[in-house]
Order: sequence, then C-alpha cells, then structure tokens
Amino acid sequence: MTPPSQRRRRSAPAPARRSRPPARSSSQRRPFVGLWLLCGLLYAAVGVIIVALAPPWVWLVAVAGALVQSLALAGPQTLQRFRWLAANLVVLGSILGGTALAVAISIALNHLGVNNLDELAIGRAVIEVALYSLLAALLAVLCSLVTTTLGDRLLRRYQGRTITVVLLGTCLLGLAIGGALGMLIAPA
Repeated sequence: MTPPSQRRRRSAPAPARRSRPPARSSSQRRPFVGLWLLCGLLYAAVGVIIVALAPPWVWLVAVAGALVQSLALAGPQTLQRFRWLAANLVVLGSILGGTALAVAISIALNHLGVNNLDELAIGRAVIEVALYSLLAALLAVLCSLVTTTLGDRLLRRYQGRTITVVLLGTCLLGLAIGGALGMLIAPA
C-alpha cells in the first residue's frame, strides 16, 4: 500500500460543455434579398431603356436573352455540378442570353441619335455609337453577374426548380415593370 503523500489525486471531472451548432460559412449566412432587389432593378432599367427608346421587336430580343440567361444559371456553384461538356453548354447559354440582352440594349440606346440625322457629324456619331454600345455592354454584364450570383446563392439554400422560377420571375418582372415605366416616359 502506498503512503498518503504518494497517492495520486484524481482530478474532478470536467464540466460538460455545451455543444455549438457547426458554424456556417459566411456565404451561406448572407441574405440574398438585397441581391434579389438589385437584380430586379437592373432588369427594370433595361426595360425602361428598351421600351422608351427602341421599336417593339427589340423587346422580344431582350425577353429571350433574359430567359436564356436565367435558365442557364452559369455561376461557379452551378458549374461544379456538371461535367466538362455540360458545364460549357451552360456557359454558352449564359453567354448567348447576355449577348442578346446587350444587343437589345445597344439597339435601344443607339436609337437616341436617330432623330437628328440632318445635324449628324461622322466623328460625333462614331463616338456616340461607341459610348452607347459600351454602356449597353456594361449594363448587360452587370445583369449577368448579378443573375449568376443570385442563382448561386439560391442554389446554396434551395434545390430544384425553385431557383429557376425565382430567377425567371425576377428578370421578367423587372423587365415588365421597367417596360411599364418606359411606356410612361416614351415620346408619343
């Protein structure tokens, strides 16, 4: 038997710790409502520009571009789910939709200078066409980036067709609201 001075003392059991739920990454915690509103506002701006400035057939090009782009969902989160060929086809769909949207915006913006053809100078016309086309491409790129980012955020939270319905609804509703506002400000 060991003397009391050499006996080992047993330590008291550690108090039970509360277990925390696993921390979610910052991208899953971010709300997507602001991004959703930004997407709607950008498409509303596109709708205003197209209805106020362009002939009615341009509206169909913009709607077709928004539909294709919304259906493609070509964000990085989406593309990871596909193999090489399918991912490239999704990106191609997104590019085609964005291009159609850029073409529609460019046609609408370049109709601004058509009213005064008698006073048209070649140098000024080239600069205006370049600036309006650059603005159209910039707006189409912003729409594409916001749409794909919103699609990826929705993909992290929801599954199935909910994402496509929300994106299609946002894009088309934004275009429709912008088109209604464009009809109010369009010259008669």
